[in-house]
Amino acid sequence: MYKIIFLLFISLFFVSCGPKNSAFRYFEKNDVETRGVQFTKKTDILKDKEVDVIFMATYLNKIDKKISDTKNEVFLIFTYFSNKESQNIEDNAYKIFLNEKEPILVEKVEKDDENFKDLMLKNHWGNYYLVKFDSIDDINSLKLELKNSESSRAILDFEK
Repeated sequence: MYKIIFLLFISLFFVSCGPKNSAFRYFEKNDVETRGVQFTKKTDILKDKEVDVIFMATYLNKIDKKISDTKNEVFLIFTYFSNKESQNIEDNAYKIFLNEKEPILVEKVEKDDENFKDLMLKNHWGNYYLVKFDSIDDINSLKLELKNSESSRAILDFEK
C-alpha cells in the first residue's frame, strides 16, 4: 500500500512541476504577453453603485528589460471613464501617484504602438498611458493611485 502511495506521489510531483503546466499552453501567446497578465492589476471607482472609472496598470519593470527603464518605475496604465465625453485623465481632473509621489513622465500611448501591442486590451474605449516615476529603492511595496479632487480614488498594490 505504501509503495503505491509513494509511486503516486512521485509521479504527481513530476507531472505538476513540468513546463507544460501553464494556463497559456492552449493559446498562442508570447512570453511578454504571458508575463504581462501576471503583473497587471485592475480596480474600479464606483459612483452610486455603478462603475465610474476603470483603472488598470501593468508594472513594466517586471516584464521586459527592453521596454522598461532600470532607473525608474514604469507602468502602462489604462483608464476608461464611463459616461464622459473625454477619456483624457487631465480633462477628468484625475492624477496618478506612486507612493504619494507624482510621475516624472505621463505620455499617451497609441493603441497601435508596436512596443506595447501585446500588453494592451483589444478595445478602443479608454486611453493608455506610459507613466514613469523616480526609482523607489528603500520600499518593496508600490502603491499606484488614481485620484481626483472629489476624493474619488483607486489604489493598486504592486511588489517591487
